[in-house]
Amino acid sequence: MEDFIHRGKTVKFWHVTGEVLASQKFNETHVSVSSSGGGGYIASGSGYVGAPHVQSSSSTITNHEFWIKTEDGREKDVKLKGVDIPLRAGQKITLISARRKESDSGWHSIVVNHSAGKHWYIFSAKELNKVLRLEVPTGKSLLIAAAIIFTVVYFTAPDSYEGKIWSEGSWALAIGTAGIFVIYRVVMKAIRTSRVVKRLGEHMKGLVGLACKNC
Repeated sequence: MEDFIHRGKTVKFWHVTGEVLASQKFNETHVSVSSSGGGGYIASGSGYVGAPHVQSSSSTITNHEFWIKTEDGREKDVKLKGVDIPLRAGQKITLISARRKESDSGWHSIVVNHSAGKHWYIFSAKELNKVLRLEVPTGKSLLIAAAIIFTVVYFTAPDSYEGKIWSEGSWALAIGTAGIFVIYRVVMKAIRTSRVVKRLGEHMKGLVGLACKNC
C-alpha cells in the first residue's frame, strides 16, 4: 500500500486479507471512587463531625478479539480495545494497519468487511495523527519564547545590574514579543495539523477504496 509522507515523516500502511475464523467480545469495567466534604470541629467536648460524601462512577470498554485465516493459509490473532465491530465467522475482511517508517510497531487502523460491503475506522485521521506524532505540540515554542524574553531584557534594559532585572519597560517589551511569537506558532501549528489531518483522511479513504474493489 502507498506510504503517507508529511514533512519528512513517512507512514507505512500494510494490510492483511483473510477469512474470519472466530470472533468474540468481552467488556472491561473500570470503577473510580472520589470523596468530598466531611470534616468539622470538636471543642470542649462538643461540636460535630460531618461524614464525607462518596461518589463512584464506572465506565465500560468493549474489547474485541478475532482470528482470521490469511490468503497464504496462516492464522492471525487480532485484538482491538474499545472497538465494537460486527464480524462473524466465514466473512472475508481486510485489516489495514499503520506505523512510522522507523518503528517496528503500529496500529490497526481500518477494517474492511468484503462480505458485508462495509468498513470501519478503528482510528480516525485525527487520532492517527496523534499516535503517529505527525503534527503534535512539542513545547519547543515555549523554550524559544523564554530565550526571546531573556535576550530582549538583556539588550534593552539599563546597563546597571539591578536595571537589567527590574526594568519594567524591558520586561513588557520582552513578554509582548514572546507572546506574539507564541501566538504565531500556535496558529501555524493549528493550520498544519488541520492540513495533515485532512490529507491523512483522504489517504485513508483511498486505501479503503483500494481494498473495497472486491466488496
